[in-house]
Amino acid sequence: MARSDSQNSRAVGLGVGLGSSQLSLSPEAALGAGARSGALEVRGEVVAVDELAYEPASEEALVHGPRDIYEAFAVFLQVDVAHGGATEDTIKAYHREVKYWVEWCQRHRIAPEKATRRHIEAYREDLKERGLNVSTRSHKLSIVRRFYEAALKHELIDVNPAARVNGGKDTTPPEEKMHSFTGDALMSLFNRVPANTLSGSRDRAIVALMAIHGLRRIEVHRLNHSDVVVEGDSAHLVVTGKANKVRRVYLRSDTLSAIATYANAKQEAALPTAGALFVAHGNRARGQRLSRRGLNLVVDLYLSETSLKRAGVSCHALRHTFGTLAVEGGAGLEDLREAMGHSDIESTGVYARAVARKTNNPSNFIDVEV
Repeated sequence: MARSDSQNSRAVGLGVGLGSSQLSLSPEAALGAGARSGALEVRGEVVAVDELAYEPASEEALVHGPRDIYEAFAVFLQVDVAHGGATEDTIKAYHREVKYWVEWCQRHRIAPEKATRRHIEAYREDLKERGLNVSTRSHKLSIVRRFYEAALKHELIDVNPAARVNGGKDTTPPEEKMHSFTGDALMSLFNRVPANTLSGSRDRAIVALMAIHGLRRIEVHRLNHSDVVVEGDSAHLVVTGKANKVRRVYLRSDTLSAIATYANAKQEAALPTAGALFVAHGNRARGQRLSRRGLNLVVDLYLSETSLKRAGVSCHALRHTFGTLAVEGGAGLEDLREAMGHSDIESTGVYARAVARKTNNPSNFIDVEV
């Protein structure tokens, strides 16, 4: 059934909101920046930035923008992304990336609704010059592409300028880009976590859920006390993953014990034992759900203390460690896929390939000693 205008307006008003007032810059920011000096290389041709704005936008268009195109995108987020079930994080990510694109257009005096493929390619080159890798550029461009898909669907433009503009070619196999730790390194990480403090009991449970059970950072962030279910000799977590998919993650006895130890410590510290499982302990946010940034800080602290911290290595490296060590220990790929919440077995296969590359090193078959 087609959505009425009032329904569309209501969707925009829900705050998914890409109304012009939310996306646009202030007049001073938009017009003070002006067109950037310099040039960009597009399709092997050096093009002055000023040449890209083939039809300079008026000051009013730069500041306010075409409201319809943003409202169309807001409706698109509500209805089409993840079949209408996009999470708040996904909505924010889409909103943020479109804002970056619109601000880039404003700096170069390009009206977003009149952008061409040439402009999209120039934006890609700008992202490349900033040192962003292929996967990051591809992610940003995919959201810009969907922004224009929304406008195309609502018949606001005739052609999607971002169609088939990719982020570049990355030939590095996924398993080569994956950060994980050995069992010995993981043990040293646990050894650095204090055993008899409030924060130590919390941090031990957090590291265990990521490295022993493979939970994502967002999944740990969302956990509530009510998500820990004990039934006789068995215990599991009710985990809410990507796209709000819910799965069971069965707990080892030592992990359950770590969670119980923290719950007891919370009670002794007069912290709430209902609602958020992991909370902040400082004076400012005491008792409030531990943020995702807070989780990064917790993990990074112990990574640094064990000399495991380096660029690109944080919470997700613990999840990769879980996948790798599980495969090394003999876990089946389908069981691992379910535990990690992968929708595609190909995502899980990365861990098998990473282990195989190390285990089946052809050099080991050469019977010559150096």
